[in-house]
Formats: sequence, C-alpha cells, structure tokens
Amino acid sequence: MSQTSRLRPDQRRAQILEAARRVLLADPHRELTVELAAAEAGVSPALLFHYFGSKKKFQYAVIEEAAAEVMLRTAPDPSLPPHEQLRSGIRAFVRAVLEAPQLYRATLLMSAAGDPEIRALHSDLRRVFGQWVVGAVAQRGIEVTPVVELACHGWQGYVEQTLLAWIDDPTVSPEALEQLCERSLDAILSTTSPLDDLNE
Repeated sequence: MSQTSRLRPDQRRAQILEAARRVLLADPHRELTVELAAAEAGVSPALLFHYFGSKKKFQYAVIEEAAAEVMLRTAPDPSLPPHEQLRSGIRAFVRAVLEAPQLYRATLLMSAAGDPEIRALHSDLRRVFGQWVVGAVAQRGIEVTPVVELACHGWQGYVEQTLLAWIDDPTVSPEALEQLCERSLDAILSTTSPLDDLNE
C-alpha cells in the first residue's frame, strides 16, 4: 500500500488544497478548475469530489484558505513605525491578491452574486482588514471620527474595484498598482477634515 493511499481525509484535503495553490502560483491568471487541481494532486476529479463534496465546496475551501493567508500576511508588524505598518500591510495585501488574481476576482463576483458562504467570508475579510486599517490610521495620530472610519471602509471598496479593473486589464505595473492603492488612502483621508467640522 502506498504512502498516499494511507492519508487521512484531513491530510488528503490538505494535499489537494496545496496542489491547488501550486496551480495558482504557476499561472496566476488561469482559472482554477477541479481538473487542474486534481491533476496536480495526482488524484482523479472523482476523488476530489469525494473529499470536498462539490465544486462549490472545493472553491470555498480554496478561497477560505487563501483568505486566511491574506489576513496573516497583512497583519500589522508592531516592530515597524506606525506609518510603515500601514504601508507594508497595504502592499502585502495587493501582492497577495496578485498571486491569485482570478481567485480574488471569483471571490468578489460570487459575493456580489449573493452566494451566502462566500458573502459571509468576504464580509469577515473586509471587517478584519477594515479594523486593522482603522487601527493603523489611529496609530499614526489621526483621530478616528465617524467620518474617518467611514472613509476607511469606503477606501476598501475603492481598492477592490481598482484591483478588479487591473485584473481584467493590467495596464500598469504591479508596483504602480501597489502605490496607487497605498496613496489613495491618504488622498481619501485628506478630504475628511472639512466634513468633521460640519459634523460638529
């Protein structure tokens, strides 16, 4: 009996998800299919369905694992100055998206289409990332008023649409895309002071 045949179900699932990751990294702009992931894992599509139940559940497992990695990579580094924490976190997020752009695109489109599981996962992602951004802004000495908090959450929507547009038509370099996403937050925050005054 071979070593792979003795894998426990959780180990086999992990093996298939790791294979899916290799497929995404090898060709980031190629759509991840059940057939590609199964071939990379050295199993049949039927066996993949056996472990995940359906194509939708397989997609969710891949997206869930990718989301967890994005959160890990973009978590604030307390050893950095506050401004650099924010800058490095934003750039880490953009780079993580660009490693699997079609996966990110599918996540946003499936969420927008009303898929309840993907929508809940996307909401959790936005909430965690939004809390981190607001916290990083506060660490820079900016008072987090309701207007500033709203601006930070609105900036997330801007970044999502900017990344989607780039994935469909990458007209600028990845480095320019990182800088655009980073600088746009400061640009949006610069508009909040007059609104704070009106809100008093």
